[in-house]
Amino acid sequence: MGRPTEPVNARARPRLRALAVYLRQLKDEADATYTTLSERTGTPSTTGYRGASTLSQAARGTHLPPLETVLAYARAAGAPGRRAVQQREATARRLWKAAAVERARPVLAGRGLRTRQVRTTASLGQALTRLRVRAGQLSYGAIERATDACGHRVPRSTAHLILGGKTLPRREQLTALLKAFDVTDDIAAEWHLVLERIEHRAQPPAPPVRVSYVCADGDPAVQEYLERRARDEEIKRRAGLIRPDEDYDDYEERVRYQQFADDSLYEDYDEPEYESQGGGEP
Repeated sequence: MGRPTEPVNARARPRLRALAVYLRQLKDEADATYTTLSERTGTPSTTGYRGASTLSQAARGTHLPPLETVLAYARAAGAPGRRAVQQREATARRLWKAAAVERARPVLAGRGLRTRQVRTTASLGQALTRLRVRAGQLSYGAIERATDACGHRVPRSTAHLILGGKTLPRREQLTALLKAFDVTDDIAAEWHLVLERIEHRAQPPAPPVRVSYVCADGDPAVQEYLERRARDEEIKRRAGLIRPDEDYDDYEERVRYQQFADDSLYEDYDEPEYESQGGGEP
């Protein structure tokens, strides 16, 4: 006869306690020991194997066991029929997720970012981490297995980078992660729009459009004007009309200013009118 089963932890949180009570109930209905349940999970060399002490601790209520352990417990503790196993697994999964959300409540305190507020790789990682917590704080190993079951495996190292906000997920990676986190298809579509928005913002700006201008110097009329101007400058320099410290533009400006000054001398000048005295000239 095995050792008596320890009672469920009286200080366990309500949802964690409900999970432990359900596991105890399955064991009692199966009328089996933890050693028997352990043997039903496989051999130590198989992936799904769980030892008797591991199963015993899962039903104690002192801590939240991994989801894989809870599902292995549910498969082993009961009739082997497919439908019965599926029902036990569904109930165990639901109770485990509720207990996981209960444990993660301090992390979920406060209001998370809405999808329209997620604009960077870092904020997307934070939002996905929040979804992971709501799904029961899956381990990175569990994320890798869950995404593999969804059709596109996301390695634990890649998941760590994505959830840490270090890199953007590819579209198929985001789809697999959202399915692993129990996100509905409608909500998943919104997160794909978020990914598109971040990708668009991350693209380098398009190079500026260079506007080509027609060079006016190639016009024959312009060439003729420039040649005529050069000849005129040469003649005026030889004649001493252009000072050594002037160029042709300075010379033209000086000539225009002198002309303006000369004209202004006579601008307001009027010839005096002589009044005749006695009708004759002075």
